[in-house]
Amino acid sequence: MKLVLKIGGSLLFDRRKRLYTRRFEQYAQIIREIVAQGHKLVVVVGGGALAKSLIKRGSKLNAGREALDRLGIASTWVCAQLMITALGDLAYPTPMFSEERVQENIEGKQLLVVGGLKPGQSTNAVAARITELTGSKVLVNATDVDGVYDMDPDRFPHAKLFDTITVTQLRQIVSSLSDKPGTYPLFDKNALNIVERSGIEVWFVNGTNPENILHAITHRKIGTRLISG
Repeated sequence: MKLVLKIGGSLLFDRRKRLYTRRFEQYAQIIREIVAQGHKLVVVVGGGALAKSLIKRGSKLNAGREALDRLGIASTWVCAQLMITALGDLAYPTPMFSEERVQENIEGKQLLVVGGLKPGQSTNAVAARITELTGSKVLVNATDVDGVYDMDPDRFPHAKLFDTITVTQLRQIVSSLSDKPGTYPLFDKNALNIVERSGIEVWFVNGTNPENILHAITHRKIGTRLISG
């Protein structure tokens, strides 16, 4: 199966907002197992706490929206390079910095790792676009929650977890959320537009246990699946 794995930046930092080296190692092992099973994938990583820290400091220096976005993108490149380091020879030695670079190298033997690409585009939108570009039909989105809820589970203990959700339903949920740099929601409007036009199925899983990625790929009931509609 051809797929894209998006690893949320929040998963790559510990509670003290330090880069979580062990988590990179865990994901590298899971990715190796996915490849060993015969799957073809591209990995997209977010910037997490590093992105938020850089954006906060940029704001104090009166940076504009595009400059803040570029700071966030730079943080994803750091995380992407660390993931590549953890993967060793399995991965292409540098992150992909553009869609063109992805297209140039996608048929190679080495796995591609991607961070942010351009201002105004979240790494969720990047992951959706890479899924579209590579002709994949599945995007596995690893986050720090169990899936998609009808409301914020941190604020509302009785929030409902969806087993499946349609694009229309998720669009209603995210429509009121912020799109400022460093505050992109679980899945933003641009990403939704891409998966809708290309018929991409998105599987949201809790990536704090990287084994959940394998569970999702083997079609076990886990997380939330975003389907057309």
